Amino acid sequence: MKVQRGDFGYIKAKKKKSLTGTLCMAAIGVAIFLTGLFLNKMSNRNIFTVIAILFVLPGAKFLVAYIVTFPYHSVSTERYDRVKKVLPKKMVLYTDLVITSPEKVMNLDFVAIGNGQVVGVTAEKEKELSYIRNYLTKGVQNWGNGYKVKIVDSEKLFISELERVEICEVDEEEEKTVKSYITSLIV
Repeated sequence: MKVQRGDFGYIKAKKKKSLTGTLCMAAIGVAIFLTGLFLNKMSNRNIFTVIAILFVLPGAKFLVAYIVTFPYHSVSTERYDRVKKVLPKKMVLYTDLVITSPEKVMNLDFVAIGNGQVVGVTAEKEKELSYIRNYLTKGVQNWGNGYKVKIVDSEKLFISELERVEICEVDEEEEKTVKSYITSLIV
């Protein structure tokens, strides 16, 4: 089963896929290059060399994704189950978020979206709480009118915020757009 962005275990799966992709692209590129050398009397001036070089592009993309996600880890099953228990109705829980902006790479352990709110908790080592809060608030306001964005730095505060969420009616299309925006930020 494919792990989607925001699913439990996403970072672990992303690292594995990225590393596998990097190694496969490198192996295929080298194999094509060597085939060209042997078929053309050890001359590298052939179409096989061009094709081998083109395999560097997807390989580099996989490598960048691996480098970006390398310092981060998926949340534990215990933490995920604990947060899932207190998740209010009409809210969706995303986990293992590595988000990039033009200036920074940010890590959030959990983000809950629904009932006109986006509530998240940063990873323990994340220090840029105000930057993350401002970045997500600006982005969410572009896609959802009246959505409140709350980003906290401890799981205890996160659970407390979830327990205070009041169930309310929101525009389903707008909520779908906000969810789509958040998942689009994930590496």
